[in-house]
Amino acid sequence: GGRAGLGDRTGCDRAIGRARAAFGRGTAAGDPEWMSFFREAELELLEAQCWSALGDWSRAARHGRRATALQDAHFTRNLALYRAQLTGDLARAGRADEAAATGHQVLDLLTRVQSSRIRGMLAGAARVLEPRAGAAPVAGFLTRHRESPPGRPSDRPGP
Repeated sequence: GGRAGLGDRTGCDRAIGRARAAFGRGTAAGDPEWMSFFREAELELLEAQCWSALGDWSRAARHGRRATALQDAHFTRNLALYRAQLTGDLARAGRADEAAATGHQVLDLLTRVQSSRIRGMLAGAARVLEPRAGAAPVAGFLTRHRESPPGRPSDRPGP
């Protein structure tokens, strides 16, 4: 992510290559404990975030799709985060209908997860999609997004 934030495409590509090579070698005795939770889905998401930061949204979306496909459905928060990233990348890549469909999936997941970060990412994607509001799938997503209460899952029963 750091190289991407600096706009260093070559450095980012090299760093991703090193990360993939290290990941491909598997676990080692000296690995920190948190690495035991690091799977290919996380690697794909990080790569998606790098390409997104560099403005290569189609490439980011490819990795975002892989991340969501690889992510264990039991990790609802991660899945919502990955799909929110994908929604924004698809929207910025001009794939409005796909972005809207993925955005609906995020809204579905937000009925079970509270995350201002994910809501913020989805709001950013919605702003990008606004000019395409004339398309029915986009309009449906934008309406549902607007009607979703901020900071609280929309369909969650109260105490």
